[in-house]
Amino acid sequence: MVSITRRGFVGASVAFAATGACAGGGVPLMRLGMISDVHLVLKDSGKGLQNCLCFEPALRYFDERKADGVLIAGDLTDFGTVAAIRHFASIWNTVFPDNRRSDGNPVVPLFIFGDHDMGGYMHKYSWAPKDEVESGIIPEQDVAALWRECFNEDWAPIQVKECCGYRFVLAHHPLHTKASDNGNSIPGLAEFMAAQRFDPAKPFFFVQHRIFKDTVLVDGCGWENGKTTAILKNYPNVIAICGHGHCNAADELCLWQNEFTAIQVPSINYCCTRPGRENGYNSLDTDAIMPRGEIRKSWQGMFGTMYADRFVVERLDFLHWHPLASDWVIPLPSPDGSLRTAVRARKSAPPQFSPCAKISSFEKKVVNKAGIATDAVVVSFPVAHARFSQIRAYDYVVSAKKDGKVIKEKFAFSKGQFWADSLDVKPVECAFAKSDLPADWRTSVRFTVAPRDSFGNCGRQITS
Repeated sequence: MVSITRRGFVGASVAFAATGACAGGGVPLMRLGMISDVHLVLKDSGKGLQNCLCFEPALRYFDERKADGVLIAGDLTDFGTVAAIRHFASIWNTVFPDNRRSDGNPVVPLFIFGDHDMGGYMHKYSWAPKDEVESGIIPEQDVAALWRECFNEDWAPIQVKECCGYRFVLAHHPLHTKASDNGNSIPGLAEFMAAQRFDPAKPFFFVQHRIFKDTVLVDGCGWENGKTTAILKNYPNVIAICGHGHCNAADELCLWQNEFTAIQVPSINYCCTRPGRENGYNSLDTDAIMPRGEIRKSWQGMFGTMYADRFVVERLDFLHWHPLASDWVIPLPSPDGSLRTAVRARKSAPPQFSPCAKISSFEKKVVNKAGIATDAVVVSFPVAHARFSQIRAYDYVVSAKKDGKVIKEKFAFSKGQFWADSLDVKPVECAFAKSDLPADWRTSVRFTVAPRDSFGNCGRQITS
């Protein structure tokens, strides 16, 4: 597997971003590092927890890129304990002492608490490390005092900061109470926004943890209750940022634009997937027979550059220090219709296999993420790379057909789906339970595979 140094990544990222940056020319007005869902813990408990190994290197990368601000869209920690918050702050203050880059210039911390930080999961996960829990959890602490201790600044449930003259409304995830609809809305947000005076000719940012309902992604898992979305529709010049979904930033549906612009920032710790894929990782997947993909090797983030007429967003693979996908170029100050999902889907060229791509199939016992073994027929085929179309394949439609009729259909991801396209090189595999196929499957069944982009457009299928 190819990798390059973080410093090499700086050069690669700048070169990779050149297409978007040069589309309109001009001088960068703000540089913004963006990550989410750090889920920091004090140490690995041996029960599946993982420290975010890439958090400090990502901050140092933002320092090298001369970021004016670093936005972290919630879930700074995994359990919302005082010790973990202090650990998070110690890493930040090591890289950016007194909120200054290594060149002495200021960097603005643009953090918010997520549901993990605010106690939303402490009541569910009894396996939280004892030493962390004994340090205290956020609902039992003076949050403002802890924030002041760690970051040397005041804290409020909703606050406004400025970075290079651009305003950021930072809405921390609330405690899970009746007033917040169990954490699914931000109390007092409508009144707070109404009291602000935003210049309609200049973009501003809104940041919360939960996903804005009916915007980015499509499965509804982790959406807020719709109140935030309704408020933001009154501000066409807002760029709304969320986390929570642990999305794969290569998914084009992590960018949404209609009445306003929304971006879901990926996790720097591990990614999840949309449901319904054979080797995905989603809480709604219950019948897959394959193990989940390499979620613990999926460290992603973004870097935004503000120009007078556009906001350019780079999508980054922090595991290999390599660009993840092509840049998003967002026209400013408000939507012009060019980034609506239907428009982008219509303009997208479907992903295509190489002309020499072939399917193979073989029998194998597979073990799913629950440890259940199944006798299976595995269908294997090459990745459909972006070089054969405008964008890389998001997933693959795999069908088992007998006498021309589909008897079973599944959807699968490539093994390197969370990595840069050039590093996604291993054959894709999709397993069918032998019990779902006829006993003479070798002679009676044909398999077909079609690559599919994030919008659902399918490329040319290949047949076994």
